Amino acid sequence: MSKMGRRQIGAIILSAGRSTRQNGFKPALAIGPNTALEHCLRLFASAGLENVVAVLGHRADELLPAVRKAGARPVIHSDYDRGMFSSVQAGVAALPGTVAAFFVLPVDIPLVRVLTIQVLLDRLSANPEADAIVPAFRDRTGHPPLIRATLRGKIAAHEGTRGLRGVLEQSAVVSAAVPDQHILVDIDTPAQYQRAVGLWQRHGIPVPGEARILLDWVCGKNSDIVAHSRAVAGIAEKLADAVHAATGIPLDTDLVVAGALLHDIAKGHPDHAAVGASQLRSWGFAVALANIVACHADWDPADSTPVSEAELVYLADKLVWDSRPGPLDARFQAKYERFAGDPESRQAVMQRWQQAKTVCRRVELVIGRPIDPFL
Repeated sequence: MSKMGRRQIGAIILSAGRSTRQNGFKPALAIGPNTALEHCLRLFASAGLENVVAVLGHRADELLPAVRKAGARPVIHSDYDRGMFSSVQAGVAALPGTVAAFFVLPVDIPLVRVLTIQVLLDRLSANPEADAIVPAFRDRTGHPPLIRATLRGKIAAHEGTRGLRGVLEQSAVVSAAVPDQHILVDIDTPAQYQRAVGLWQRHGIPVPGEARILLDWVCGKNSDIVAHSRAVAGIAEKLADAVHAATGIPLDTDLVVAGALLHDIAKGHPDHAAVGASQLRSWGFAVALANIVACHADWDPADSTPVSEAELVYLADKLVWDSRPGPLDARFQAKYERFAGDPESRQAVMQRWQQAKTVCRRVELVIGRPIDPFL
């Protein structure tokens, strides 16, 4: 999506400090299968960036193997006790002159989504007057900022007051909403580290706030898709709550809402369900979420299986016409009449109608009441 080639984009990982507020050494702390430093390295590798610099200092010898394995360039910064901004300056100085813009990511912000890198690159291309793009989630700015190379001189000359923030405060900076709460998640303290470990277990499933931002980023120019998806999410969440209340089955409500919000992100493409699912997988989201999107157009559950998150999203989609919730039969009757004189299309509508009614009956049986009051 970005007009800049990935070879023109650099990244600086700041991993030189002493981790004084943490019980362990932050870059080496495990979060899931990787250390914090490895997560940062994998982020930029997954984004296709080649000019990645890791600034090392304290216990650098322990970190060098991971940096070299990732194909990044290690920069040993012996004066790391001067503070983080001195590491920023060392990293900027190490970037090649061909770099047009670069990210700056402290190692204690290790869970940033690869999609965030794409969003920031898009925003930089869309804002040619901006010196930097700063990611934001729920009106709070986080990391990593994306900075044009035109600020390299300012960074090198800055005396250090307020660090990199001090440079950006004197520059043209644009805040960009990203579908990523993890831009705010650091591991400075043991409590923060434990929270990050918990968040990693759900990393592939966006919370509703993230899913809404992603919907707007992908489909924001099509207000009809956005309105429809938000309406479907509202119905799907109500159904999930009703199933849980009736059965005690702990359905994943975040998964339901995210699937509903994102089910039509590829609308307009042939086989948009499969295309949308593929997009989500490529952005690092969970297979469970991609599967909901993949099967939202057709669903044929076995009678013996419990009602699932995917089934609720499928049904909610069928209960929303454009952005208006309405009875299932009324929607399909209108679609059936639209194809008067087209027996083949009418047969396809009838098949989907019966499929949707089967799912509706299954859900009504589980919750013990009709669906209509949810509309």
